[in-house]
Amino acid sequence: MPTTLITGCDYGIGFEFARQYAAEGWRVHAICLDEASQDKLGALGADVHFHRLDITDEAGLAALAGRLGDEAIDLLISNAASFAPDGPGTLQLPDIDEFTRVMRVNAVAPVYVAGAFEAHVARSEMRCMAFLSTRSGSIGDNSSGGHYAYRCSKTALNMAVKSLSIDFAPSGITAVALHPGSVATETRKGGQIAVSESVAGMRARLAELTPEMTGSFLRYDGGTIEW
Repeated sequence: MPTTLITGCDYGIGFEFARQYAAEGWRVHAICLDEASQDKLGALGADVHFHRLDITDEAGLAALAGRLGDEAIDLLISNAASFAPDGPGTLQLPDIDEFTRVMRVNAVAPVYVAGAFEAHVARSEMRCMAFLSTRSGSIGDNSSGGHYAYRCSKTALNMAVKSLSIDFAPSGITAVALHPGSVATETRKGGQIAVSESVAGMRARLAELTPEMTGSFLRYDGGTIEW
């Protein structure tokens, strides 16, 4: 059976990825921030494995990678992220500590997640890493400004994905960024797309990946987004 490791499975997109892959018989390693998420992940099936971990904890990532041993991970989904609301002032900035925290979670930590599990993905059959980005991180698409912390963090993530696609090529790993659309979740009520629809669309994109598509920025509903 194929195996996936997914970060940010407490709710929303991450949980739905875990639910849909578990329903299709995949082994799922679900990384969560909240210990209280264990019961609902466990209810998805016996082959869903809960891991309590803050993805900004480099030592914790290394420890989990060690516990997984030689297990192959066909698909790594880096989903965990944070959003900073606009703050006061002309530029509507959050305070600098909050801005830095969002960068750390959204842009820095995914690179360390990728590094921690590179060998596990490389020994699998699919050899795929997917990183949840957003059209808000597209420089070419930005026509409205604002949301500095979130936009900058996702733009930085996009650059990281492009570099990972190059550096992991010798290992046969395909690395892509995904735009999930404007999704309605527990924490973002204003989305227009059901989380089940978004995840189903992204899973369809992942199922049709070829090595030649590595380094792409893909829409959940087909096509690509300019960087």
